[in-house]
Amino acid sequence: MRRILTAFVLAITLLACVPAVQVRSQRFTSTINQVAGNPAVRVWVNTASGVYHCPGTRWYGNTKRGEYMTQQEAQKKGTRPAYGKVCQ
Repeated sequence: MRRILTAFVLAITLLACVPAVQVRSQRFTSTINQVAGNPAVRVWVNTASGVYHCPGTRWYGNTKRGEYMTQQEAQKKGTRPAYGKVCQ
């Protein structure tokens, strides 16, 4: 009985760690994206969602609330690129 209980506790512990690993990898990916791309490109930042859009995309300048700034400024403010793609 003790072996079964130990195995059960170990399995629960391992399963609890999986989401934390996924969150850390997503944070790492967003950090990589934030330092990539052309820093001088002018982007549209949706101030309501914290997402920025590249020139020529559907939502560039077309959200209810937002402002234009360089990609570098947007990244420093902590916004993320739309669809995870930085502007080139």
